[in-house]
Amino acid sequence: MKGLRVDNASREKILKLLELTASEHDGEVLNAIRKANDIRRKGDWQWMDLFEKPPESALPPVVRNRPQPPPKVVTVEMMFKTVLNRQLSDALHAKIEEMHYIYTLTGQLSGDECSMLINTYNGNCA
Repeated sequence: MKGLRVDNASREKILKLLELTASEHDGEVLNAIRKANDIRRKGDWQWMDLFEKPPESALPPVVRNRPQPPPKVVTVEMMFKTVLNRQLSDALHAKIEEMHYIYTLTGQLSGDECSMLINTYNGNCA
């Protein structure tokens, strides 16, 4: 049956065996080619199957070469706005409002506050 896909491990074994056919010892050459043929037959492959380049992708080139969209950038302000519009417990909502007030005044958050905002955003909004 022609055209079956050859796995990389089998392809590598056969290629190593074919390298042995460069030996000056005829017995080694004969054993190497016989072993390569055994592996090929067990896989039900033709020699052509071993040397054909596997397809790169099933997608057409237009889709394959399409540039990836840039990663989504989420700012602190966006996180506050999104989190404060969600259904949160009263205590968590109050804490986020307090952090937002402090951030509005100072333009800064502590490491713990920043972690809390990110975790709340990821857990409730992302």
